[in-house]
Amino acid sequence: MAAISIINNKPTDDFGGSLTGSYEFNHKETQLTGVVNAPLGDMAGVRLVGYYRKQGGYIFNTTLNRNEPKVDTKFFRGTFSLGNDGPVTASLKVEHADFDVLGQARENLLPRGTYSASPFFTTVDTVLDGRSQNGGFDSRTKIFNSTLDVAIEAGAHTVNLISGYAHYKSREILDVDYTALKILDGTNQGETYDQLSQEIRLTSPSDRPFTYLAGIYYQTSKLAARDTVVFGDFFKTLAGPFAGFRPLGDSRSERQFRQTSDLWSGFVQGTYALTEQLRVTAGVRYNHENKSGKRDLAILAGPTNLTPINIVRAVWGAVRVVEHSISGEFTENVTTPMANIQYDLTPELMAYASYAKGAKAGGFDIRSNSLPTTPGFPGAFQFRPEKADNYEVGLKYKSRNLSFAINYYNTKYKDLQTSTFDGGIGFNVDNASAAKVSGVEAEGRVALGDHVLLSGSVGYLDFKYTDYLRGQCPFGQAPNVQPGNFCDYSGTRATLAPKWTGNLAADFDYPMGDNLQIALNVNADFSSRYQTSANVLDSSTFQKGYTKIGARLSLGTIDDGWQIALVGRNLTNKRIILTSGALPLATTLTGNTGVANTGIFDRPRNIALQASLKF
Repeated sequence: MAAISIINNKPTDDFGGSLTGSYEFNHKETQLTGVVNAPLGDMAGVRLVGYYRKQGGYIFNTTLNRNEPKVDTKFFRGTFSLGNDGPVTASLKVEHADFDVLGQARENLLPRGTYSASPFFTTVDTVLDGRSQNGGFDSRTKIFNSTLDVAIEAGAHTVNLISGYAHYKSREILDVDYTALKILDGTNQGETYDQLSQEIRLTSPSDRPFTYLAGIYYQTSKLAARDTVVFGDFFKTLAGPFAGFRPLGDSRSERQFRQTSDLWSGFVQGTYALTEQLRVTAGVRYNHENKSGKRDLAILAGPTNLTPINIVRAVWGAVRVVEHSISGEFTENVTTPMANIQYDLTPELMAYASYAKGAKAGGFDIRSNSLPTTPGFPGAFQFRPEKADNYEVGLKYKSRNLSFAINYYNTKYKDLQTSTFDGGIGFNVDNASAAKVSGVEAEGRVALGDHVLLSGSVGYLDFKYTDYLRGQCPFGQAPNVQPGNFCDYSGTRATLAPKWTGNLAADFDYPMGDNLQIALNVNADFSSRYQTSANVLDSSTFQKGYTKIGARLSLGTIDDGWQIALVGRNLTNKRIILTSGALPLATTLTGNTGVANTGIFDRPRNIALQASLKF
């Protein structure tokens, strides 16, 4: 499977920087990026990066009379280095980000059965016309990260002392019924997270047949989360067989969650060059983690709800939400080995094979609506680690004008952490499934002379559940697993997993005079069809296969001192749904005879003017 490594640039000895700005016309998007690098004497330097983005949105919310999503993003990174060539060097990196989002790129769609004829939903817009009608989404997240890396020469070895601190705070206010009806408007949630870490790492010299690194790592963290689910005045209007839901009007559930975690880890990895062409790498990591968690849920009536509170709580139980308090603690020990062998068939061609065992830590379900022991509709609290065994083989080739890589991977997941519908208005997280993932990935590029570069990649993915007996049944499909009214998804393809994906690109550049050049990039991203529903394998909610076309035409100096470009994305204006789900309470209020979906859509065609300057 592919891995991505991101390494931020460190300060250099030369003063310089860059400024890049763009304006996108269709959705009124502005982006600015500035970079400054400055040496501070012979032994120190600083590098500053700032980023700003503001976007006006591309789906019109008729309820709030605005385009959505409106995005406002600010990011800053500062890196300070000291002692560039001495026996002791240090690097301090500080990052701050602020993400504000108003609204979602959401539309309601695909009414089925009696949904549109239901007296409750006749006013709900389910036509795909670039419009939504919900009561809004307001999200803000602030992130702060800092890392101090002190490197000490210890003879021929290097010792790194890496200290880290991470913090984020988020809050959201949202209409989770996604319609103009006052069903679940004003629902809100927030999280605060703090993490401290310390790593001590020993690295061997790199010019010997056997190289290695070893270290220990400690991390402590605290998570606090809260959410309030609000039932609105819509319920006060219910009549007939649904009149029993009236006590829900102007009532709410309030949930508080606290978690602490302490993690100790030890790791070692070594590479031995058996010959100039053959290298073997092996390593192992051991994690010892202790977690404790506590979740409290209360049900309260608002000032206009005069129903006795015991009746209000009983009706909440009908949608599988009950007052409760639960706490727990567990200790988890996980060992994850890895091994890799590489052989240079030629100076340009390398073959490799690898094995790695991975694990995703266990934890606590923050937002389950009942206890695991609740009669009739058990909830969730603690779930076990998710484990995976991955095998991979591949080839990599690189020459002056041609490079390519191809690999086959096979991963088996055990105790897959899965979000399972609870039959009411929520989901439970537990180890509900297992899966097998295999596929082939290939990428390459070829230079045709000095001015043409062709590149592309393709991936084939086979992602199937091997054991999933607790799936949420889609509308119109009878449960086939009892008790619990679940559907058996074993042997079926997972959601959001297209069989084929890839991209193709062609880059052309041509000099104009002594110092200028014109450049053109044309690119295409493609995907085969995939299931968009995040939790339900519903045969009606597929995104069909598509190809997105993009292009970039630029004029600038050969040394990239300045450049002006016109950038187009999704030029053929493909309508692509990214993820979807059933509208909450749709089947409940139609007596299981109708349903409609809500979905998040990709950005349509957009064209931007971009300019950049280096100094």
